[in-house]
Formats: sequence, C-alpha cells, structure tokens
Amino acid sequence: MLNFLSSLKLFFALCLALASVFVWQTMVSRGQPPYGSWWFAALGALLAANITACALRHRTTASPAFLLIHAGIVIVILSSFASRYLRFEGSMPLRTGAESAFVYSGDSVYKLPFKVRLEEFRLEYYREPRGRLTVTDRDGRREFAAAPGAEIQAGGARIKVLRLLRDFGLPAKGEALDKSPYWHNPAAQLEITAGGKTSRLWFFANFPGMHRSELPFNISYGLAGAEIKNFTSSVLITPDDGHGYKGEVSVNRPLQVKGYTLYQTSYDPADAGYSLLTAARDQGLWGVYVGFAVLLAGILLWLRE
Repeated sequence: MLNFLSSLKLFFALCLALASVFVWQTMVSRGQPPYGSWWFAALGALLAANITACALRHRTTASPAFLLIHAGIVIVILSSFASRYLRFEGSMPLRTGAESAFVYSGDSVYKLPFKVRLEEFRLEYYREPRGRLTVTDRDGRREFAAAPGAEIQAGGARIKVLRLLRDFGLPAKGEALDKSPYWHNPAAQLEITAGGKTSRLWFFANFPGMHRSELPFNISYGLAGAEIKNFTSSVLITPDDGHGYKGEVSVNRPLQVKGYTLYQTSYDPADAGYSLLTAARDQGLWGVYVGFAVLLAGILLWLRE
C-alpha cells in the first residue's frame, strides 16, 4: 500500500486531474465551481496522502530540506481544504445611521461579537464626470459640452442648459433636486425654442430615448468619465466587551475586527446611504500560512545544501 501511495505515477495522475479541473472551470464551465464537492476534496486528500507517503518512504535517507518541503506542501493542501469548509461568511446590509450586529448567510442569521454602525458612505470617481449633449438631425450628429447657462443652435432651434443634476429626485412637493452628491441618475433641464414655441424638458443619461416624439430632432444627455474608482464605508465598531472605535472599509482595504474581516461588497445606486458589507472568518487560513512558512524554510535549506 505504501508503495502505491508514494508512487510518482499516482502523483502525476492526481496533478493532471486537478489541473484539468482548474482549466475546465476557468475556461469552459459557467456553472457552480466544483471546489466544494466531495470528489474534489477526495482528490486533494489523496494528493496529500501521496506526498506524505513519499516523505515517509524516504524518511531515513532524505535530507531535512526534502522532508520540510514535503511537509509544507501537505500542510498547505490540508489547510486549504480546512479553510474551505470552516470558513464563515455572511452579508451585513447597513444604512447611514443604522447599527447592526447581525449577518445573513443563506436562510440563517448570525450574531457577531460586535456592532457595526454606518457613519458615512461615499463614492470616489477617477475624475469629475463631464456632461455632454448629443443632437441628431438631418445635418448629422453633433456633440456639445453641457454646462448651466450654455446655449447652442442646432436643428433650427435654440437650446439652453438650465440645470444639471447628479442624482435626480422629485419630491412630492417642490422642484427637482439632487438626492445625493453622486452621479447615480444624471439629468439636464433644457429650454428648447423651436418654431416659435418654448418648452422646458428634462433629459436623463440613464433614459436616452425620452421626448423623441415631441421634437423635430433627437437630443440625448450623457456623461463622460463617470467611472467609479472606489467606494468606502466609514463605520463605528462597538465590541460587546469594550469601547467603540472608528474605522473604514473600502473595496481594497478590509477591516479586521475580533477575528472577523469586514469587506466592502456593494452599494445601491438608488439609495446613497446604503452599503453592503461582508463579514468573514477563516479559521483555516493560519494553517496555510504555516504551510508556506515550512515550505519556504525547506526551499532555503535546500538552496544552502
């Protein structure tokens, strides 16, 4: 049995099988990844057993570097699968001013050993977006920069830009206003004078087909350079057994709290005060670190030899 488990043929067969799974999932499959399936775990366990058996077979003649390298690989493989099955992850939806200690995973609700209060949510753009008006008539298609007060002549009409809004909102009573400082629902109010008639109309970047039947030409409003660079949640963390402190969670900067990691997951363009965080706890991650440390020690020792 030891000879079979420690054979190179088994090692290369397992490596080929695992590599085939990775290639299939990366380049072909669009379904659920198989990494949590029993047969994928069995392949990993068999590979760890193969490497362990190889090390045991040569334990009396092998160098310390050989044993450390094999031990590190086995620890990494086993810890990776332990991390997969022991990892906890849940969603935490928050709104500005709200506090919660609960996360949702599937149909279950879990309570964290700390509370999170969303103090502020903000978006960052690579640069300030610029509004553009596009007019299409019998003479072709032309673009103009949109700025309050600007006037243009197109299609035999005079077009004047009255207002530009980043996030158009219309309260029950009153005129249109910005719901937030972010470019979620950009809109331009234009005054159009054509054929002796003057009208004031709103044009929306998210709905370019409006008012086509009302005008002898087509006008659309759009943005240039509205790419989002980052989004960040400023939070107040209050542990169950301590005092509160402030922190920030952004896309590439998670926050560590009491053994959990808070990730900035998403937001809602329709609600500027909404933020979705993910709370995760990976109990097998340290095993992976230990495995790589042992592997690195073996490689360094082998290089010295």
